[in-house]
Amino acid sequence: MAIRLKLARTAQELDDVFRLRYDVYVAERGKFATDPRNPRIVDHFDAVPDAANVVAYDGDLAIAAMRINKDTPIGLPAESYFDFAEIRERLRREYQERGEPLNIVGGSMLAIRREYRNRRNVIFALFKEAAGLMYSWGATHVIGSVRADTLSLYHRIGFKAMAEPTFNEVIGDHLLPILAPFDKVFEWTFGNISTQASHFWLDKFTPEFERILLAPGEVLFRQGDVAEHAYAVDEGWISISRTDPEGNEMVLANLSRGAFFGEVAIFDGERRSATATALVNTELICIDRQRLLEAVRRNPEKMDQLLEHFARRIRQTDDLAMVLAFAPQTKRVEMALHELWQSSVPDRKKEGVRVARVGPAQIAKKAHVREDEVRRVLEIRKAEGCLNYGEKVIRFFREPRAGRRVEAGELDEVPTP
Repeated sequence: MAIRLKLARTAQELDDVFRLRYDVYVAERGKFATDPRNPRIVDHFDAVPDAANVVAYDGDLAIAAMRINKDTPIGLPAESYFDFAEIRERLRREYQERGEPLNIVGGSMLAIRREYRNRRNVIFALFKEAAGLMYSWGATHVIGSVRADTLSLYHRIGFKAMAEPTFNEVIGDHLLPILAPFDKVFEWTFGNISTQASHFWLDKFTPEFERILLAPGEVLFRQGDVAEHAYAVDEGWISISRTDPEGNEMVLANLSRGAFFGEVAIFDGERRSATATALVNTELICIDRQRLLEAVRRNPEKMDQLLEHFARRIRQTDDLAMVLAFAPQTKRVEMALHELWQSSVPDRKKEGVRVARVGPAQIAKKAHVREDEVRRVLEIRKAEGCLNYGEKVIRFFREPRAGRRVEAGELDEVPTP
């Protein structure tokens, strides 16, 4: 079942967050002395203006949550444990000299059920969902207090420790004060996708973003479903397919990082014309239809950017149709490899190597060619030292030959159906 992450907006969702905190901190870890007749954890930082909570659901079960706060006269939650006064004053002077506003926000009350704790896609998706809201708030810095043994996790996002670990009697653990410039957090959250997606979406819709985590083979929506969301691929691959009245399935496209899809149906009110399925572990950003339409109505001047987005989609569709209609199999595979390179991620262990969690069978579906043709091209690229591959992974040592628009006059082979 898909895992969904969103801002807690209803009374029920907030209650799910408060109960989850109790389950994790009190029932599981024995922290915080609270009344068992009221199995919830709530403090005064939940009551201040602009307190928000991100919550993740697996079905109806709340599995993870995190609180985000704007700065207030009483400070931020992390300042209950550490004195950030010197840091605040240094940043205040820096920003005053630059003539720019300083906007510090805080993250706290991170709670994740034990069985989901090692599934890092959940915790990182939680951080990304929180970062989207911080971006809409115009945050310049983020502070927090974390357990000392989790610093490496936060370091990857852009945080640094501001002092040595201190044992806290109330928490019963060693804590660290941490701080990150928000531009580092933004780069970690949206850096890859922002180079491929229009900032129209990031600038206007980040408070409305939700996230969905799909397992390989999991269906996002089916042909004929009511269209309620638009989507963008953040990590992984989504296959778009259509079934004809005789039951024959045709793969229309395989979409990788930065690709938007599903937005046409939510504007014209029609049902889904195709099925969307995750090919690998996939993380999506999604926007609710009603919230998207309301945001566009509030900002009619941005309609031009939305029309630009659809114009790009039409041009991409024309290019794809030309390739699929006329290009030889080798050209199709080369185009698929180039797109795969663009969506690959740096190998954490080997500098200069990029990794894509996709194998020959999935590339064959994407390129609409036989799998033996994909393997033939991969072997050639392997011999050239461009890449290495297995059944479920490709490691690129350098960029493969870039695909380009195929003109009919260039074609000298008859395509294989």
